[in-house]
Formats: sequence, C-alpha cells, structure tokens
Amino acid sequence: MFAGSLALCICVARIRPQIIFPAVEQEKKQILFLGDSNIDYSFGGTEIPEMVMQEYDSVCYNCAIGGTCAANSTKPYKRTNYYSMFSLFNLSKMIETGDFSVMTRNKEFVDSASSNIRDKVLILEHLDYSAMDYVVLHYGMNDYFTGFPIENEEPYDEHTYKGALRCGIERMHKASPDATIILSSITYCRYQEVSDEGIEVGEPISGLSFNFGQGTIDAYRDAMRDVAKEYPYTYFLDNLEGMQLDDSNYTEEGLFQDHMHLGEKGREIYTKGFLELLRQIEMQ
Repeated sequence: MFAGSLALCICVARIRPQIIFPAVEQEKKQILFLGDSNIDYSFGGTEIPEMVMQEYDSVCYNCAIGGTCAANSTKPYKRTNYYSMFSLFNLSKMIETGDFSVMTRNKEFVDSASSNIRDKVLILEHLDYSAMDYVVLHYGMNDYFTGFPIENEEPYDEHTYKGALRCGIERMHKASPDATIILSSITYCRYQEVSDEGIEVGEPISGLSFNFGQGTIDAYRDAMRDVAKEYPYTYFLDNLEGMQLDDSNYTEEGLFQDHMHLGEKGREIYTKGFLELLRQIEMQ
C-alpha cells in the first residue's frame, strides 16, 4: 500500500512541476501571452509583451512561439518541429494537465531547442496559471496560411480554427479560472509566392483578397470574433479594423517588417489598441 502511494506521489510530482512564477511583483496584473511570431519576436526592436509592461502596471509572460497555429494538423510532426508542439490545441492540453513531459523528457528536443524556446518551456512548466489576470490568445495568421478549415458541423473539432479556439479557451479557463481571456485577431498580411529556389515571385497579394481555400484574413477575424461571443469571460481584439493597416499604408516605414510581421511602429499600434481594450474591460 505504501509503495503504491509513494509511486502515485512521484507520478503527480512529475506531472505537476513546482510553481515558481509569479514569484515577485504579485501585486501587479499578471498577463500571459500565447500566440505566434508577431507576439513572440522583437524583430530587432521591442516585443509586444514588453511594450505592454512599459505602459501598463503588469508582469507579462511571453510564451508565444513563432509559426504556431490554433488548429491541429493531421500531418505527423517531428519532435524537433516546434510548430505542432506549441500550437494552441496541444499547448492548452499541457497547461490544463500540467504534464509537459512530451517536451521535457525528450533529450533531442531539449538539446536542439533554441535558448528562446528553452526559456519559454521553463516558464510554461512553472507558471502559476491560477494567478493570471489576463490570458491573451493571438492565433490566426498561420491557420490562414496553412489553409485550416474555419469550421465544420462539429463545434469542437480541433482540426478547424473555431473548434481549436473553443477547446483552447475552455482549457485555459480551467487553468486560469479568474483570468479574463482576450482573443487577439489575425493582423493584416500579404501572400507572397516564393519559388522552389526561395526567390519571391510576382507582386504580393493582400490577405483581404487572397484565399488559400478556406477564407480570406477577414473571415478568420470574423470567426474569432464569433467564438469570443460564446463565452462571458472572453473579449475580442479586432486587429484588422482596430489597427487600420491595409494596402494603402502597408509600405509606410516601420509598420511592417516584411509581408506578415509587424515592424516597431506596427507593434506600437497593436499595443495601443490592446491597452485601450484593457482600460475598457477594467472600467466595467
């Protein structure tokens, strides 16, 4: 009996790692960012979560991973491929259960990961999710470029964008029951055809008109907005209407890093809209 109890304790300890974060400044608002590269990277400037901390009395945890989607691909992925590992459908399961062993037990995965990835794994393993005031889910760009279906007859099918969002929201609500969840929509982008040699071909086409077979970027924006309306603890940030970036100002210096990634000025515009939404939420 004792041996069985001891084994159970050891298993639980492995599944539920010791909580380290937040360890300081607990009086400040705690914000967790999950999402893709526009949240993940600074692109030589300042990351969006850092911009938020500079303007808002908060502690921000940037656990976004570039290249990730909300939805689940049916294609198998290698352990060294982070895209499926850290996409919302899989990441939210690890967060809900506290079991991150799919990452940490695999030495090849850990050894091959960049320092950025390893740092985020450390935070994800040890974050006190119950202490979060806000959880931000910023997904859509890679779902659009991958051509994931927006929805089908099964509302919780995680191979669809809406289904993955619903599942991710509900899992994150279980992990962070007191947090307000913010769904942050796809941002403006263009499709650029690239040859087999990696050379850009032709003129880039606006995501508002180019369709990979499942909808234009505004269709993915609308889908996220519709899902946000289904939950009383969820708010929606419209980055297409709100940021007012399109073909008319796309080339203005600082707005974009390339065809899809925000430049420093673009990230400033995003941060301004995000902080305005926080003020509106907190005035209610």
